[in-house]
Amino acid sequence: MGKLAGKVAIITGSSAGIGRATALLFAQEGASVTIHGRNEKSLQETQNQLKAQGVQDNRILVVQGPIEEAETCENLVNETIKKFGKLDVLVNNAGIGAKPGLDTLSLENFDYTFDVNLKSVVRLIQLSTPHLEKTQGNIVNVSSIAAIRSSPNPFYASAKAALDHLSRGYSLILAPKGIRINVLNPGAIDTEFGVKRGLPQEQYDKFVDAFVKAAVPMNRIGTAEEMAKIILFLAVDATYMTGDNITAGGGCQNYFPLPKVN
Repeated sequence: MGKLAGKVAIITGSSAGIGRATALLFAQEGASVTIHGRNEKSLQETQNQLKAQGVQDNRILVVQGPIEEAETCENLVNETIKKFGKLDVLVNNAGIGAKPGLDTLSLENFDYTFDVNLKSVVRLIQLSTPHLEKTQGNIVNVSSIAAIRSSPNPFYASAKAALDHLSRGYSLILAPKGIRINVLNPGAIDTEFGVKRGLPQEQYDKFVDAFVKAAVPMNRIGTAEEMAKIILFLAVDATYMTGDNITAGGGCQNYFPLPKVN
């Protein structure tokens, strides 16, 4: 019996990266999973990997669509309830650093970044709350180290900082209903994050390599599978945690590089 046997989970942004690793781990632990993404090919690959590890069709629901659109959020919750009859865990993982092709500091990018990283989470929390109250379920929001240590991408960092504070506020609202809500703040993780915001893979790889060498005491990038294990912990074992954050950045959240002096 897995830790999530008989449970039902929605994992947004599960067509790649942390979301895909979480869907695979949750299903391995016995959960029925609703997987989501905007890219049909990538979403199909997640479905293929689920089936490859023995997960039957009756434990998989696929919902495709832009997470910033209300219809996608409504479909995620409504179709999950329609197929599985309940909801135990909501993992708000979908996120993006910037909209490809836009000036990072444009107001259009500001709106898009907050719609994807924050407004969609609010929608899904509100839609899911009645169902999570019935199961005494919980929510895990995937934020970022950028919420703690900002960067020249201030809209993304601000959206993630707002997500952290939103989660703390909602913990006070949801606790009386028996619903926990917690946050994971990953650092540099080996995903398609940079490519999805429009950076060439080679350029993004160079950025990550320089960042790791300059600011990560553990001197390596993290993996999506490592983050999935933390999300599983928050969803299952962190039974006396709500409104809390777990930071997983290889120590970069505490590191301030000092100049070398002879």
